[in-house]
Amino acid sequence: MKYKVLILTNPLNHEGGVVNYYNLFFKHFESDVITLKHASIGSRAYLFYYPVLKRLLYPFYYLFDLLMFTLRLIFDRNIKVVQVSPSLIPVPLIRDGLLVVIAKLIGKKVVVFYRGWKLPTYYKIAGSNVLRKLFNFVFQKNTLQVVLASSFKNDLEQLKPKNITNILVTTTAIDKSEIVKSESVDSSDVLKVLFLGRIQDLKGVEELIDAIITLHKANELQNYKFTIVGHENKTGYTDLLKTKLKNHNISDDLVTFPGRVIGKDKFNLYATNHIYVLPSYTEGCPNSVLEALASGLFCITTRVGALSDVVVPNENGLFVDMKNSESIVKALQFCNDNKSYNENRVANSTYYCNAFDIREITHLFETKYLELIEKR
Repeated sequence: MKYKVLILTNPLNHEGGVVNYYNLFFKHFESDVITLKHASIGSRAYLFYYPVLKRLLYPFYYLFDLLMFTLRLIFDRNIKVVQVSPSLIPVPLIRDGLLVVIAKLIGKKVVVFYRGWKLPTYYKIAGSNVLRKLFNFVFQKNTLQVVLASSFKNDLEQLKPKNITNILVTTTAIDKSEIVKSESVDSSDVLKVLFLGRIQDLKGVEELIDAIITLHKANELQNYKFTIVGHENKTGYTDLLKTKLKNHNISDDLVTFPGRVIGKDKFNLYATNHIYVLPSYTEGCPNSVLEALASGLFCITTRVGALSDVVVPNENGLFVDMKNSESIVKALQFCNDNKSYNENRVANSTYYCNAFDIREITHLFETKYLELIEKR
């Protein structure tokens, strides 16, 4: 009989990087002694575009999920480990904190996989004795903690927890079999620049639009072609960006918005671009950057979350300043003036395909799960 690990996330038909990661994780996890089970917690996917209704219904869904979770732990003794994946934001911490407390009371081992790291929340916890002790007791005591950046591990250790089990630093993951080899860049090529993610201000998309306008004013936009891919976080937001470009007489041929692209089409899109840009305000370890690196793209990002661990300046990318369109302009100009940045494209693709492959990640987690289960 196999041991069970129960993983709680948003419903797996939801949007976002966490759900994409776990769909990949469940698909590729293999073990002779452990089987994975999933349980939904929180809002449902159909409420994504109805924020008011989402807030109204959220408590009812949560209480129902909490009850089902508790009963499941009580009656299924083969569940040995419970894994939650909060971001460092008050609502997810409260939501998953209750799950952690219940799991420990029932005698289950716990894994907390922090998927996002909001520094204002961390500073609030670190600056309050009450919040710090409560956080350490719930999340750090006798818990395997998983983080997406070495800086996050340092932050947790700075809270001076007692009875800390372990802090594992890992990345999100890709399926290397899906990667399509990229095109090379010739000195005469127009640089194809890709943004892929949720289209919202927190991803730095407005700074990217401002950078495009600056290049247009400097008569340099003809050197680039931009593709901005993703679903908008609120209805009409993409149209506002398009209108802003139109007001500066920027052609649709130079900046396209194909909407959400998934599956094979997404990986073909990586392969036909040269540069990936994500000037985000906050991240954990975004799947899109790992996919871009594995596809051989040169990545222009901000120094947030795990990006400091995976982007090496001038080797596989460049860092730009947060909320600074001029910094993005300079990085793009560097790429246009120094197309030798592409010399390591093939080697980078091969290396990152292997380094970020989901099979490496699932094998690591299987080992950690067994260590937890066998630990007395």
